[in-house]
Amino acid sequence: MAKHFHPRLITLPASHYCEKARWALDLAGIEYREERHLPLIHRWHTRRVGATTVPILKTDDGVLTDSAAIVRYADRHSTAARLLPSRATDWQEATEFERYFDRELGPNSRRWAYFHLLKCHGLLNRLSSTGVPWAERILTSPVMSVTRQLIRRGYRVDSGAAERSLQRVDEVFRAVGERLAGGGRYLVADELTVADITFAALAAPMLLPERSGGSIPSQDEIPDAMRIECQRLRSTRAGAYALELYEQHRRT
Repeated sequence: MAKHFHPRLITLPASHYCEKARWALDLAGIEYREERHLPLIHRWHTRRVGATTVPILKTDDGVLTDSAAIVRYADRHSTAARLLPSRATDWQEATEFERYFDRELGPNSRRWAYFHLLKCHGLLNRLSSTGVPWAERILTSPVMSVTRQLIRRGYRVDSGAAERSLQRVDEVFRAVGERLAGGGRYLVADELTVADITFAALAAPMLLPERSGGSIPSQDEIPDAMRIECQRLRSTRAGAYALELYEQHRRT
């Protein structure tokens, strides 16, 4: 009898784009094997499958190299929830929201969170090494000392950029709040779609939802300045909505 192949999801523990992919697969009822790696070391694994970034999903049909492609795989193979609406107009609107959040929310929430967490060496080391193989975990301290420098340069993390990123996040939260003010239960078609899970997953660095499937700090672990903004955003209409999505639709 042929061995059943479970897709292999290659991730970084703290990546919110990986959480988006993970959440989509979970909602679709797809069995998969997650393989978490330490930042920098993960590049060896991504190169082996011809990619540069995570998340990566290795399936029996090929290799998917970004969260949007993984969502579509999950939708096609779903045994439970579907994330792409059947109506063409709703499908287009949901995917436009997804692209908007991928472009505007994801990079800016990441940069802002790193601005605060790069100063917390022990905390960032723990978040980055949670669930990785033991052989990588013992290398956490030296690897992360290099990785912090690469993150700071690669994502252009400084106080001015962090402030601009927070403003961009606020704009996204306002847009989502205005959309929800129309009375709909969800962002599109009055049903859970890729638009909703993309917003909630990519807002996670700002909101720190307790039900996240990724590696995420608690509010009492983070710097005071980060906690103040986190609590402010959690109190907005959009922030409360994202937390409600985690509470109702995220089962880790």
